[in-house]
Amino acid sequence: MQNVELEAVLRTPGKNAARKLKEKGYIPAILYGKGMESIPLAVETGKLRTIVQKHGRNVLLNLIVNGATHQAILKDEQKDELTGKLIHIDFQRVSMNEKVEAAVPLKFEGVGVIESKGLLVQHQKWELNVEALPTDIPEEIVVDVSNLDIGDTILVKDVVVPEGVEKVDDSDEVILTVVAPKNADVAAEESTEAASEGE
Repeated sequence: MQNVELEAVLRTPGKNAARKLKEKGYIPAILYGKGMESIPLAVETGKLRTIVQKHGRNVLLNLIVNGATHQAILKDEQKDELTGKLIHIDFQRVSMNEKVEAAVPLKFEGVGVIESKGLLVQHQKWELNVEALPTDIPEEIVVDVSNLDIGDTILVKDVVVPEGVEKVDDSDEVILTVVAPKNADVAAEESTEAASEGE
């Protein structure tokens, strides 16, 4: 995985400072890591969005702060519940010889084949938590579902990951199930009823 450069500026914590940064097109962030004090930062929202769109969420960054370069990954993000816009970013400084945990998006191939049979795919997970060296973290993990039929299920243990990558999630956790349309409707209704009863 290639390193991508991203410049960051130091920021003063506080709501007023954060609002001013957002008006200038920046998003508040923080950089933390083993053996260091957390550093409040801000990065240009547009540049960060472009990097993620081009290289994926698990891109390895050369985060430049006051002339110093920190190798880091995008560890967490906070979004506004109403607008879905990013409001804060967590960066984790990493070492190239120490493993880190990351959530890797799952890419499902062959869904169209299943749908052509009049069946539906019920997704339970859209990403897989893994542990690997920063340079070994994949941008995505491909899961081929084209050979599945009604009633078939894919579990975490069924997913093949690249060499050097270890799965962190429970091996028996369900990723997806193939169902008939009416079964999907029933499942949805039961879920709605359960939610209503809970309220």
